[in-house]
Amino acid sequence: MNFPSSGARSSPVCASPLRIMAHQPNSLSQVGPITILEVGCGTGAAIFPLLSANNNPNLALRVYDYSEPAIKLVQENPFYKAPPIGTIEAHVWDLTSEALPEGVEPESADIVIMVFVLHALHPDEWGRAVANVHKILKPNGLLLFRDYGRHDMAQLRFKGGRLLDDNFYLRGDDKTRVYFFELDELALLFTGAPAQTRLCKAEETQETPSPAVKSVETPAALVPFQETTVSRTSYLSPTFPMPGRIHPSLLTSPSPALFTALQLRADRRLLLNRKTQVKMHRVWMQAKFRKRGAVENEAESS
Repeated sequence: MNFPSSGARSSPVCASPLRIMAHQPNSLSQVGPITILEVGCGTGAAIFPLLSANNNPNLALRVYDYSEPAIKLVQENPFYKAPPIGTIEAHVWDLTSEALPEGVEPESADIVIMVFVLHALHPDEWGRAVANVHKILKPNGLLLFRDYGRHDMAQLRFKGGRLLDDNFYLRGDDKTRVYFFELDELALLFTGAPAQTRLCKAEETQETPSPAVKSVETPAALVPFQETTVSRTSYLSPTFPMPGRIHPSLLTSPSPALFTALQLRADRRLLLNRKTQVKMHRVWMQAKFRKRGAVENEAESS
């Protein structure tokens, strides 16, 4: 399926597909029956805006989270109890489990949403999580991805005693973990190849921060936006990722090429808390992956 541009002021390459779906509901109404599945839905911050804007009666939303309390909050939401248009189901499921969620058939979802989920998994669990998403998606289905990037403000604030492994930390609750990714790590994990990087002009339409926080201009030379496509060769990114930047598991046990990267970039932003005047350097990884079809896999293996 194709996503329309979010407007003349925003590059279609840099646009967020999830944002487009939420703000241009006609993009859903025009595609007929469609199943969107979110893993790690939390309390529904990503999916409920989409449901409220939806005008496609054939939209089926399936959302899952490891946390039972989070799923209960989703189920108590008025939009869940009485969705205006379309259907929604929410259940507890562990993304790293061997089995798919009950009632979910292989190759049954058109789109999978994975927003701030992968960072909480141990690196040894990444492969299983990606394989499950791949199994759920229809051929040529889309994965919309967003997570923490290397040197994000949250990483720089961690104390030494919270370090579990390189770039992997234990949060203050002593239960949840967070990993901070490099572009090459995500490219290797999902596509089996390192990332080829080129500079891309930032979106002019920024995400709206909280009332106490605003975006500020930052010189492009200091905070570049990086738009990335995956390639097996690159003059800006090493053909073979540099040890130390990449988790060892991705170098010793290469991932299969399950996806093609339609978009993969580092979203770097400088936010200013107007009350405290504290500057916050945020780094997020954002991607749109397409599940590779059988024809692509056969062509590459021949």
